[in-house]
Amino acid sequence: MPMSIPSASSPVGAPVAAPVQPTPNKLTLVGIESGVTFTAQSNPQEIRVDKAVPWTKGPTSTADSPDLQFHSAEGRTMTFELLFDTSEASTDVHTAYVATLLSLAMAMDANGPGDKRRPSRVKLLGMGALKFEGVIESLAVDYAMFLPNGTPVRATCTVKIREAARAMVKL
Repeated sequence: MPMSIPSASSPVGAPVAAPVQPTPNKLTLVGIESGVTFTAQSNPQEIRVDKAVPWTKGPTSTADSPDLQFHSAEGRTMTFELLFDTSEASTDVHTAYVATLLSLAMAMDANGPGDKRRPSRVKLLGMGALKFEGVIESLAVDYAMFLPNGTPVRATCTVKIREAARAMVKL
């Protein structure tokens, strides 16, 4: 059982909540700098990983089969789709899942120091040997089912993550 250290606001001897641990075998995104943890309701049916290798035509190449030059590699991108359904519980799917996922794509503190004016890098966990670190490049949310009062109870999120060893803010 993991031990935890009481915080300054915890009474001596009071139980302290252990850090959030990802659910085994469920896709989990952890904000590396923000500490925000998001665990999917269910795993995606498929995950796509793309690796672009940019080549350019050589400056003196005139043939139909040109000379190519390699300059630098691009990072990989990962794309997956997550389905969330809270219709049985009649709870707001946005509050239960989507809001936390969206927070990983938003600036940690838009008015803070330079390194906080950008979204946190994320680390993918819970998918076995598939390891990935990067930044959320895009996040699309489709709400597809609503309660009679308008509360969304089903959503599909398409997430694209760009591999990045570090992320900076251009000021």
